[in-house]
Order: sequence, then structure tokens, then C-alpha cells
Amino acid sequence: MLAVYLAVFVAVLGFSLIAPIFPLYVRGLGASYTLLGVVISTYGAVQLVTQIPSGRLSDSFGRRRLILAGIVIFGLMPPLYLYAKDATFLILVRAIGGIGASLVWPSAMALAIDHADRGTRGKAMGWYNAAFYSALAVGPVMGGALYDRLGLAAPFYFWTLLSALSFVLVLVLVKDPPKIQTPSVDRSRSPSGRLIQDGFKPTFLACCGVVVWTGVVGGFNVTLLPEFALRLGFSTIEIGLLYMAFAGSNAISAIYFGGRADQGSRKILIIAGSVTGVVSFLFLRFVEGTVPVMLLLACLGLGSGMSNPAAAAVIADVTTPTRRGEIFGIFNTARMVGVVVGPMVAGLTADAYGINGSLAAFLAIGLVIAAGTLALREPPPP
Repeated sequence: MLAVYLAVFVAVLGFSLIAPIFPLYVRGLGASYTLLGVVISTYGAVQLVTQIPSGRLSDSFGRRRLILAGIVIFGLMPPLYLYAKDATFLILVRAIGGIGASLVWPSAMALAIDHADRGTRGKAMGWYNAAFYSALAVGPVMGGALYDRLGLAAPFYFWTLLSALSFVLVLVLVKDPPKIQTPSVDRSRSPSGRLIQDGFKPTFLACCGVVVWTGVVGGFNVTLLPEFALRLGFSTIEIGLLYMAFAGSNAISAIYFGGRADQGSRKILIIAGSVTGVVSFLFLRFVEGTVPVMLLLACLGLGSGMSNPAAAAVIADVTTPTRRGEIFGIFNTARMVGVVVGPMVAGLTADAYGINGSLAAFLAIGLVIAAGTLALREPPPP
């Protein structure tokens, strides 16, 4: 699985390079906050309708093929970004990227679970999240440095290079498990084909709510964090450090709490992580200075790293293994709900009430999702 985690790291590193400059780039093409929210949300909106079909395809045709196809699409996006003449063209580019992401992420998550037994699923998802978020930690700092020293095009073209490297890693090192095809059963009647075990639909929805919040926080980070930081006097590299604080904390905590999730108390980890995120947003609107903002971004990452591996492990425990690609297609679709809602809420509330109004809106969303985790019920041991 090291090859899978490494490929995920390289793929995420590519598109995270442009995080510190992308909102400013779109605004420079004449976009309002609302249009910026639309451009960024398109990426997730496309995944809302393509993640589940993609997951089903991976159940039938193999995870590796879909991952490779998605990485190819990732590699084609950066030149399209650079040659955009206006912000509306970026909506099409983001839609193409959403298709690529739908091919990669459900398949990669399902592949990680395929190679883990029930007692190590939290650890497997902890390392998956660590690979994902450690790239998000490093990428923005690298992208900011490339932009400052080599200009606008450098982070985009380096993204294409990293996509090529990720493709080679998957092609050479990653293999599908021996059996991933879905059995020929009537899924609506056969217990082996039922998607969610009886009595665990509220648990399934609560775990999906956890990743909705992850997507919402990501929507804030991509849409408003750069301008929020610029108003506090931060440089481009310092903005990259904010992303590093969030994603680095997420990656490190995911490894630790993924292992803790395998020892029990997954519900406690999920609730505690959700509450940590809410408290972080509560204080974010009242702080100034690099260190306090970095600490709160690190707390946001801590909350996500605490709750996400446990939620993914619970999802695997209360659903059927024969439809795992589809299951994680749904799980990632939930995250994309947040990715869509986050930028749209950010854009609309920032235009109407300013950035502080947006922070209040995100706090309200977090409170609702944290309350929903109280309905979660852990499955009995095997």
C-alpha cells in the first residue's frame, strides 16, 4: 500500500500547488466573490453526480484503471487554467477536473480498505488521509515559492510534471486485489448485496456528515483564506504556511488517531473532532497575527484528522464489502457536498456581509453537523 499512498501524495501535491494563488488569479480575471464561489464549487458539483458511478465502475473493472485515467485528466488541467481568457472559462476546466477526481478518489480509498482487515481499517484510512493532507501541507508552500521566484506559470507546469510522476507510480507499482468484481446477485433482496446493514442508516449519514464538514472547511480555505490572510498583512509564503498548518496537523493527527480508532471509541473520536472544528471557527473571527491564525488552522486540521479515519472505518464496518467502490463513491460524494456548499456559502455571504459574515455562516454549519454525530452507533465487534 506504500505505492498507493505515495501516488495519492504526488497527485494531491500537484493541485495543491496553486491553492495560495488560485482565488487571486480568478479574481484577477474579473470574477466577483460569487463567481469565484461558482468556479471553485464546479469541481465538487461535477463529483456529486460522477463519484458514485465511478465507484461502481471500479467494483466491476478494477481500481487501478480508473485511477490512471483520473491522473491523466489531472495532468491536462494546468495548461487549460493558464490559457483562460476570462473566469467563466474556468468553470469548464473545473468540471473536467471534477471528472478526473471522481475517477481517482473513490477507487483509491476502496483500494486502501481492500488491503486492510477490520482491525486495521482505521490505520489504513489514517495513512490515506496522512498522504492526502501532507501533500496539502507541502504543496501551497512550494506553490507560493514557485510563484514568487518564477512567476505565475511555474506552479501550473510543475503540477503537470507531478501528475506524470503519479501516473508512472500507479502504472508500475499499484496492483488491484485478486477479486474486486461485484457478485451477480439481486442487490435489493440479497443480504450480501445490501448497501447498509439494518439499523445503521443514521450512523452512515452521521459519518457522511463528518466529511461534508471536511469539504465545507476546504471550501473556506480555497475560497476565502488567501484574502482573509492578505487583509491581516500576510505574504504569499505566509499564506502557504497557513495551509501547511491546517494540512500538516491533519496529516499527523490522522496517523495517530487512525490507529486509535482501531482500538475502539470511534464515536468519541468523531464527536471530539467535529467539536474541535466548530470551536476553531468560533475563534477564527477574533484573532490577528500569524501565530494565532496558524494555531486555529492547525486545530481545524486536528479536528479533521481525529474524525475522518474513524468515520471511514465505521463506514466500511456497516456496509457490504462487495460494493466498496460504490460505498466510497457515496462517502466522497458527501465530501463533495461540502466542497460545493463551502465556496458558494463563502462567496454569497462575503458579498453580502463580508468575511466575518462568512465565518459566522461556517460556524452555524459546523454546529449542525456536530450535533448530527450524536446519532452515530458503533457496530458490535465481529
